Amino acid sequence: MEGATELFVPALHSVKGPGKRTGAVFFNDQMAFNRDVTVMLLKAYPRARTALDAMASTGTRAVRVANEARPDMTIVANDRDPRACDYIRANAEHARADKVEVSNDDLRCVLARKVFDYVDIDPFGSPVHFIPSALQGLRRHGAAGFTATDTAPLAGTYPKKCQRRYGAFSMRSPFGHESGLRILIGHIAREAAKEDKGLECLLSFYADHYMRTYVRVREGGGEADRTLDRLGYIDYDPVTGERRASAERTSPRSIGPLWLGPLHDHDLLANMNAGENLQTRGRCAKYLELWRKELDVPFFYDNDELASMVRVSPRRLDAVFEALGAAGKVSRTHFSPTGIRTDLDLREVLDIYRSVKGS
Repeated sequence: MEGATELFVPALHSVKGPGKRTGAVFFNDQMAFNRDVTVMLLKAYPRARTALDAMASTGTRAVRVANEARPDMTIVANDRDPRACDYIRANAEHARADKVEVSNDDLRCVLARKVFDYVDIDPFGSPVHFIPSALQGLRRHGAAGFTATDTAPLAGTYPKKCQRRYGAFSMRSPFGHESGLRILIGHIAREAAKEDKGLECLLSFYADHYMRTYVRVREGGGEADRTLDRLGYIDYDPVTGERRASAERTSPRSIGPLWLGPLHDHDLLANMNAGENLQTRGRCAKYLELWRKELDVPFFYDNDELASMVRVSPRRLDAVFEALGAAGKVSRTHFSPTGIRTDLDLREVLDIYRSVKGS
């Protein structure tokens, strides 16, 4: 059972992390939160009437969406492994999800033949090989969800691999998972622009061992140009802690190109709800609250990082937020439980941090 849906899954399957493929048909218990978010989002996004779960494996995501959120939606659950299709078929029949159609094909072939309002790409590893096909297989103003589990290159552990794979420079930093997510979105944006399409983010986040973004496509060369104008770079000095966003690359170590625009559509977030039948209901409610309040600033500071800079012990977060809030905008961030997002510059942040009394 996951959420409100009874499912058949392989007895041998993964329970955490990306790790290695386990079993003939892949299934990972830890991705329940990822699937819960899809259920919440598509329930709040009625404009999508058709969908493709392009790498469906057991069909868990597709069947849960049909059973828990959108019984009206026609969903093609595709996998190129016929053994996976047996699971999809069994799960759809057991849930009486009549509008889930089983497809046994290469996802690129499916997307060459049909178009959808929503396409979900959730691979084992990087989604880069499938992004062009997903974008070409969307209806006008369609939406797509992409998962990347290759977080090490994106977050700066392997910058050369990130350069090869995403055409962007990554760098280790306290906000590395955010910059990695923004590199992923920036790559999708550049791929969309090749087709004279722009995009906007519906919801983007980092959790566990993966990055996930939902984007909506906007048609036309003008939209593509406006989207490209929202790409840029972040300069980070690990010695001083200074970080700055800019439209142009200012040094060989500038992080990017990456997305500098908002990560979330707040109107959509307002309509999303953590229903009682979600598998990870408490976590979904917590993240929804964080996403709704998160400032649209393309990086954050960490409490321990700020304490180290001013050579004091870490201050209580609630006191830090109160002090920063008196001088500017401040919010928590879902990227880190000790992260601080603010529109104040670093010098102001450090001056205020020094003034906060220790516990």
